[in-house]
Amino acid sequence: MLKFLIPKEEKYFQYFNEMIANVVTMAELTKKLFSELPYNAEVIHQIKSLEKRCDEISSRVIKKLNKTFITPFDREDILTLTKRIEGVSNALKSLAVRLEIVNLDVALDSAIKLTEIIHLQVTELQAAISKLKERDEVENHCKVVKDLESEADVIHQETLKKIFATTNDAVMLIKKRDILDMLEKTIDRNQLVANLILIIFIKNS
Repeated sequence: MLKFLIPKEEKYFQYFNEMIANVVTMAELTKKLFSELPYNAEVIHQIKSLEKRCDEISSRVIKKLNKTFITPFDREDILTLTKRIEGVSNALKSLAVRLEIVNLDVALDSAIKLTEIIHLQVTELQAAISKLKERDEVENHCKVVKDLESEADVIHQETLKKIFATTNDAVMLIKKRDILDMLEKTIDRNQLVANLILIIFIKNS
């Protein structure tokens, strides 16, 4: 009975909003990164810095979970949502680092379109997370993320076919394929976040 008299710790929503705001900025920078040649080292550095911030917020969530008695929803869901948002952040950083390592010096087919999809997805995730506390209109935002993921699948497959048909340099082929695959995996990670948000929404409605 006592636990129902203790107010729930609401700071988790602030942490979620801070994390996804960083991810949105990372997605904006990723769009910028793929829109200009040569790839901008300063933009890559900014993406790395934002990923560190997400890691720091994730650590704060874990520490707070160890101290909080009453949480706004299941502790496991809080932890999983934190880790999935962090996973998108890690994917965007890994993408920037891979560009830096392989030193891709040519424009990549469909990369700009895929980075635009990533940015649209995380913007929808941000909207869903901002409304999770009030449990309002969350489903619509999650559906958009799924629709964008389906669109990206088609773009990814068609672009891979084109690259394999037109790229004669084996090293360049591997570079392009790896970057495209990382873009697609980032989009898939966004879908995982949306799936979990929807589960949390349904469980707590």
